[in-house]
Amino acid sequence: MFPRGALTTMVAAVFLLGTAARAQGAKRWRRVERSVSLSAGTGESVQRLRLAPRVVTTVLFDSEVIPEVADPEALRGLFTRVELGTDHLVLKPAVALPDKGVPPLVVRFADADAPRRVVLELTTDAEEVDTVVEVLRHPASAERLEEELAALKAQCAALEARLASARRPVSQEGLAGAILSGAIGRQSVAWKWVDIEPADQGVKALWLDAYRSGEWVALGMELENREGESSWVPGVARLTRLDPEGRETDVVLEVPLHMREARLRPGQRARAVVQWREEGTPAAYSLEVMDTARRQGVRWARVEP
Repeated sequence: MFPRGALTTMVAAVFLLGTAARAQGAKRWRRVERSVSLSAGTGESVQRLRLAPRVVTTVLFDSEVIPEVADPEALRGLFTRVELGTDHLVLKPAVALPDKGVPPLVVRFADADAPRRVVLELTTDAEEVDTVVEVLRHPASAERLEEELAALKAQCAALEARLASARRPVSQEGLAGAILSGAIGRQSVAWKWVDIEPADQGVKALWLDAYRSGEWVALGMELENREGESSWVPGVARLTRLDPEGRETDVVLEVPLHMREARLRPGQRARAVVQWREEGTPAAYSLEVMDTARRQGVRWARVEP
């Protein structure tokens, strides 16, 4: 025999559980029919596809497609129906899809038009379900294709420059490198000490020497980074040709600044060299040695190598 009131409590509990189960099983998602437009030239398109348990979702494509499923079995374990046609996709989930762990469904278009693929992220929304989704592609305009072509040309130019730099032979050190490059030949090497005081901007120049051998000119210097400054990374040297009155002209030459060290740390000293091939008669220059950011360096108002 049950205690007084126990049977009534049990019946109420069973009734509440049954009501909750019926409410959960009777959950209704708002069904949505929509279309998706894929624009060419925007890269790979990723679209969110909202699915619900025991609800059929149909995706229609405007051209023939080829599905690319990384793990078909992983999807079939979640669906009671998976139909991959030449121009449509039918999905019927058995359960609500988890937030993580469901692989996306990649669909590749059979023709050569852009975009080439669409990635469908499968998920379950709390309120809505996609019952019919129409996927349409829009051809790219001439302006859009011209922009893509210009971007690809710029990328190719950058890659060609990197390839040329990688193929460039490593320079030899010492006299061997100077002889191989032609900087030293049968002509003698002339040396000159530059006594013009520089204007320091972040780093300090301790001395500057000029060397000339034939048409080759080199400037050797010793630089010092001050204590408390950030590391100084060598960049370029800008040489501006001066006219006979000592005024700067429009003839500007920028050459790399060579240094054994990759950077000057605070308080560190290092030698640096600038070299170039001079055409025509020797000239005077204003010289500015800059870091990679072109903000800090040393400047000489007049240098006559």
